[in-house]
Amino acid sequence: MHNFRFVLLLIAAVAVLTATHGNNLQAQTVPAQTPLQTAPPATTPQPRQIQAPSFIPLAADHVAYVDKVLSYWQQRTEKVHLYRTKFQRWQFDTVYGPANTFKTFSTGKIQYAEPDKGLFKVEEVLSYHAPVSAAAKPSYKAIPGVHGEYWVCDGKSIFEYDYNNQKLIQQVLPAELQGKNIINGPLPFLFGANAADIKRRFWVRAITSPTAKKEIWLEAYPKSAQDASNYQRIHIIISTEDFLPKGLVIFDRSYVKGKNHSRTVFSFQDRDVNFASPFDKLNPFFRNFYEPTLPAGWQKVVHAAPPTRPTTRQATQNPITPR
Repeated sequence: MHNFRFVLLLIAAVAVLTATHGNNLQAQTVPAQTPLQTAPPATTPQPRQIQAPSFIPLAADHVAYVDKVLSYWQQRTEKVHLYRTKFQRWQFDTVYGPANTFKTFSTGKIQYAEPDKGLFKVEEVLSYHAPVSAAAKPSYKAIPGVHGEYWVCDGKSIFEYDYNNQKLIQQVLPAELQGKNIINGPLPFLFGANAADIKRRFWVRAITSPTAKKEIWLEAYPKSAQDASNYQRIHIIISTEDFLPKGLVIFDRSYVKGKNHSRTVFSFQDRDVNFASPFDKLNPFFRNFYEPTLPAGWQKVVHAAPPTRPTTRQATQNPITPR
């Protein structure tokens, strides 16, 4: 499913990298055992069990419908090789923002070129200002010095514009996240995973309102602790006109209806696919996917790819032996 691997591609990859940095393996030395001493049995950490949402199990006809939607979505989007869209974003933050409305409103653009190039750029950020009186409404204004995210991915590295520190930060991706393997990131249904992968990693149900027009709404809950560490659940709004996502709601892990409304809402407009011929790939749209230009007076910082953690199978094949 190539259609939306670019959406939040950069943010998701960075989330994975952050987690990887925090879990690097340390070299260990096991002390030699005396003849009368018995080594304790090896224990394997058990993954945290994620409880299935209350709607599981789904009725057979509901499962068949979701399978049909995911299958058609995959077939449709496999044909998308180029994509661009504008977006609007609302960020709700109960902890550090207003209690009953969004904290920031942003606009920007997203671009994608198959198989692994993406751009995510926030072009305007408006921040909440409390109403001046009980009868007034809150206002949203640009704050000088406040910049939105600007990320570029060329398939091998992620480039971040750090406006506050005037740095262009290049984070080299580990081999397992380069190229098409980016689908292993936190949001696989946005990165080209197929229907089977989505069902393996998520409990999915349809939640389309009877009043919705030309839309299909899906709700996805993560099955693994790794995915659940990034969000509680996600709503994907698919347009039935082009069968591409027109909206996305990412619920914070602490979201509680009526108490904590922290979430991020995206709306995608002017979606455009396969708009260029091979010859057209010389234009600036595609040059954006190569190493970004270093602004005058800025510093470039390069971070090497974090070490790759061995898989369970590798750890079994290469046990640590007593010395």
